[in-house]
Amino acid sequence: MAIHIRSQEAEAAQRFFEASRNVDRAFRALRAEARDHVAAPLAYGVAQSRLDHALDELARAEALFDSATAVQVRKLKEDQDH
Repeated sequence: MAIHIRSQEAEAAQRFFEASRNVDRAFRALRAEARDHVAAPLAYGVAQSRLDHALDELARAEALFDSATAVQVRKLKEDQDH
């Protein structure tokens, strides 16, 4: 059972890492569009939307990671109590 829980934690950590990387990429793309003096409003809007979606995914990944680690901590405490 512990292997499965660690696997869930590893998957949650991987998802969080990838979401963090996607936020970084989206933010860099948005900055690049903002620096372009002749940036088309549509391109800037697409970059802004990409960043918004990346931030939403990061929040979901963080919640999943927090949930996975909280379950592990609860189980460890239960095992110590018995």
